[in-house]
Amino acid sequence: MSNSLELPRLNSAELVARFGGDEAALRRYRMLVALLREGRPAGEVARTFGVSRESLRRLRHAFQRDGLAALQSRKRGGGHFARGSPLVRALRQELNADPGVSATILWRRVQARLHDQGFDAPRSTFYRLLAQLRDEETDSAGERMTIKLLREALGGLAEQPPLALGRSELAALLLSGERDALRRGRWLQEVLRAAIGRLRPSAAGPVLDDPHWRHYLVIAGEYEAGEERAALQGALALSASTYSRAKREALERLLALLPLVLDELQPPEPSAALIAPPPAPELLDHEPELEQYMARLRRGGLALVWGPDGVGKRDLAAALAERLQVRGQRVVWHACRSPDVEPNAGLRLLTTLAAALALDNLHELRDMLVTAEPAYALRHLDLLAEALAGRRWTVIIANLHWLNGNDAARVLDVLRATQERRDIRLVLVGNQRPAWADAERWPPLPFADDAAARRLFLARLADQPPKPQPAGQPMIDMLRERISEIVGALPAEAITALPAAQIEQLLAALRPLEARAAELRAALPASSVKREA
Repeated sequence: MSNSLELPRLNSAELVARFGGDEAALRRYRMLVALLREGRPAGEVARTFGVSRESLRRLRHAFQRDGLAALQSRKRGGGHFARGSPLVRALRQELNADPGVSATILWRRVQARLHDQGFDAPRSTFYRLLAQLRDEETDSAGERMTIKLLREALGGLAEQPPLALGRSELAALLLSGERDALRRGRWLQEVLRAAIGRLRPSAAGPVLDDPHWRHYLVIAGEYEAGEERAALQGALALSASTYSRAKREALERLLALLPLVLDELQPPEPSAALIAPPPAPELLDHEPELEQYMARLRRGGLALVWGPDGVGKRDLAAALAERLQVRGQRVVWHACRSPDVEPNAGLRLLTTLAAALALDNLHELRDMLVTAEPAYALRHLDLLAEALAGRRWTVIIANLHWLNGNDAARVLDVLRATQERRDIRLVLVGNQRPAWADAERWPPLPFADDAAARRLFLARLADQPPKPQPAGQPMIDMLRERISEIVGALPAEAITALPAAQIEQLLAALRPLEARAAELRAALPASSVKREA
């Protein structure tokens, strides 16, 4: 006779008393019931519960060793915190010594420390524990979640698209790293539906008499099927007080399940539309300029498309993107928004690049951003630099004049360094020339109807010596470029937002130009004045 333990037969009340709301433990118990009590083949049990045969073997071995205690879920982190594992100790020591260290550098330091002690640890476990340790600096999400927030979020569960769900407090709490409300809503919708599915008992039983079936039917009925409470209460043959108690218990179970489900589910794949360039115009007024920018990209991997509003920068950049895509090249497009709409331009750019990497099956940066507090997001720039190595993408940033702030500068520095290593190509589109760019090499894009300016622009962009010009032409070219810079520095939307006193100051600063314009008109021959009129 074998000395193996016999699995006790527990009814619903005994299961709740022993395991409480530990759904994973209840599921493990049902797996063992099927395997040890019902005698079903291991392969069939594994397929029924969606696990591997090896997982089933380990579960059975753990039960034989530790009894029912082996079925209970351990705290997140695999027991590292409870037992003070070498990995946790090394993490705490390094974070205490350098709290602002980046994740990649911290991983290398922890690896070195563990190696000296004769230990090793998976990188995935390191990142999971690091996120938990940094969460200790503020209230944890679990402590701040309430039934009230869950009820409010469930009210938007059936909405399509789930924008209200994405804007809920629960979404902001659980998915603070995801900046887009629609993607946040879709992810939380998936998590909530998965958690509700786990409320459903896997074993058949007396539906109306089993409290666990009540929990599932109440939540799924109200929030997924949209049933009225009175109809559900009548169908389940429950009194008002019993229905209210069952709903409260179900919400408590659901609240406990959310962190577990969120930890297990992978973030949804980002939409390819997030990085897609806008459609190219059917007719492009700057075809020769486009060819020169393409040549600059081939030679140096950099193109700076700048000039005043209305010159056609965005159309040219969209046409450039289309031409690159036709040639089989990967284009990542990011359009910066006004600071009034998006105050943290650097984080949004980093999020776009992380989504592009995720679409290329490099999920590490996006996973870190989704789970990190916004204040810590820019600590992951080393991951960005590593992931972009060898990508050979073309990254196009439109509205560069709105890419402001220290965080934005740090992300742009990474992109420039990556471009200089020729890992990527970089196209920057905006109203002003970047301060670090050579003015002679990067002239402003001229207006399509200015033939003289276009000839000079094409010669300069092609690095050709300029043709002999009339004596006054250099002065005209210099003035044209200066005026382009002034106009680019005064976008219409910025002017309308200025107070009256500052508008008067700008007008006073421009009066010398008005006087010069009047003198130029007076110097024109009479025939030219008539033609102008």
